[in-house]
Amino acid sequence: MRCKRTIGRRTGLHSTMSEAATIVTRATILSELNESTESLHTKGLDADTLAAIYNDYSSRLPALTGIAEQVVQTLRKAEGVHALTHRLKDPLHLLQKIIRKKKEYPSRDLHPGNYLDYINDLIGIRVLHLYKADWQTIGNYIEQVWPLKRQPYAYIPEHSAAAIVQLYKNSNCKLVYHPAGYQAVHYVIATQPGKQRYYAEIQLRTLLEEAWSEIDHRFRYPDHEHSALTDALLRILHSFTTNADETITQIKALADELNASTSTSQSRTKTVAQLRKYISTLRIPETEKQQLYRSIDKIL
Repeated sequence: MRCKRTIGRRTGLHSTMSEAATIVTRATILSELNESTESLHTKGLDADTLAAIYNDYSSRLPALTGIAEQVVQTLRKAEGVHALTHRLKDPLHLLQKIIRKKKEYPSRDLHPGNYLDYINDLIGIRVLHLYKADWQTIGNYIEQVWPLKRQPYAYIPEHSAAAIVQLYKNSNCKLVYHPAGYQAVHYVIATQPGKQRYYAEIQLRTLLEEAWSEIDHRFRYPDHEHSALTDALLRILHSFTTNADETITQIKALADELNASTSTSQSRTKTVAQLRKYISTLRIPETEKQQLYRSIDKIL
């Protein structure tokens, strides 16, 4: 999800849509999509229908802007939210998505009267949180405020730990294993401020997951030559950010224990055990591990 809102990246389409009363024609759509009438027919699509969807969606952008801003303001009230970004789907990108999805769902015929029922991310909102576990608090808030179109989707790396898998299952998430290591929880909410119902996709992820995802997107998807070495380095970076998120979790657990006025001997023992177990997995010199162990014993 790119967070910058634009209307058509190419000069011709952008200048056309800058005039509110101008209707984009099938010829413009074919040019911008680099398609012909015949190539679209081969894919089971029609240029006039795509142009009609484009024009209908473009006319809804002011309303969608207001809805997106309202959802963002509501999300700011959720505990655990650190930062928010949002965007509206570019009209040309909407058509490109419809073309891609036609291959996946060949019997689905989208037109101006039904495309709003099938496209979940016309409004895209990204919620960033500091601590890994905060997604549950924010997710519960989302489910209390808005009806969901579908169950949440938890995108997790392949070969994730059994405990992590079970955690998402217990939260009624559909698991989606991502080969590149992408991590986030996606909610699709329904909102209806007027007669028309719209859907918005809300993505939850940590700051570090966001950083990795942006870097991965920068080097994996644009016009960079595919490189096995680049992929390997991105996987290493992913392991660093994943370990850093886990370290942040342990830091928070320690800080909470130290600040708890009702801390018991049993809870301190549990915290110490968790910290020791985590330190044992760190890829650091043994002397540094022993120093950390001694620090834990002194503090707790």
